[in-house]
Amino acid sequence: MNKINFKTGTIIPPELMNALQNPSFTNDEEEAGHLPLPPNYGKKVQVFNTENRAVDLSTASSGFAVVIHHSSSLSGEPETVTIDGVGGTGANTILLVTRGTDYPVIVSLPQNSVSRKEISIKGGSSVLLTFFSYGAAYVWKYYELETNPVAMTDTGWKSFDLGGVGQSFVKIATLTIPKGYSAIVKIKGIATTTGDIGTVVDYIFQAIDANNNEERCTMSVVRTDSNGEFLPSRTSETNPRNDDFEGYLVIPPLSTPAQRSVDLKIKTSIGAPRTGVKCRALLYKANLDTTLLA
Repeated sequence: MNKINFKTGTIIPPELMNALQNPSFTNDEEEAGHLPLPPNYGKKVQVFNTENRAVDLSTASSGFAVVIHHSSSLSGEPETVTIDGVGGTGANTILLVTRGTDYPVIVSLPQNSVSRKEISIKGGSSVLLTFFSYGAAYVWKYYELETNPVAMTDTGWKSFDLGGVGQSFVKIATLTIPKGYSAIVKIKGIATTTGDIGTVVDYIFQAIDANNNEERCTMSVVRTDSNGEFLPSRTSETNPRNDDFEGYLVIPPLSTPAQRSVDLKIKTSIGAPRTGVKCRALLYKANLDTTLLA
């Protein structure tokens, strides 16, 4: 019933007393038992659950929503979760939390009325999603919250002109590996010869630190003449020749984690061709698992 403006002698009906004993947030302001919503109620965190691998956020009244997706999938195949109902005054930042088996998830997001964007997240991960309008479409940004994130640093490709490289190791560069980190080092290059110096069989890539911890990689070559034509292996070549080669090294962490400097070097099996190389290192946080060889 509606509220009553009390005056002297006003009779209190039973309906009013019953309404006051059952207050509710859903009652209108004019109704007895109305409870006002707390300040900034519209900015509260709202939680939604997917149904049949989909969720509609059109009823979201705040800028932030949590979407929980449950699954009992045991196959390891990716599941697709479809999110709709975004934009307007609803949720513009979404935290998608996956629960259940560690299965990969493909998230399908609306871009406009006819197209969608799909992103993939790893098994067991969750993802923070946000978007902004550009033109007539939504542009999505996301940050994956991994269960076991791996810290990585990529040096990018670095070029080095080494001049003549012979049968002794020539230093390319020094790689600093932080404490507790491992590294994957990729190398590719081209060596040019113009005289009769013999056919290079291979190139050897070496990584060695101050304590003589060493990793090596032997790289076969593809031989071409000055016209780019392949040359079969012979004992010598008098025509100009280019040797293309590439390979990589995996440098494991030390048993006692410590920062270290590793010299990267290269040598040939014969001759001294002029050699230019490119190196790239991916450093990643890793620990030795002593049970692997138990």
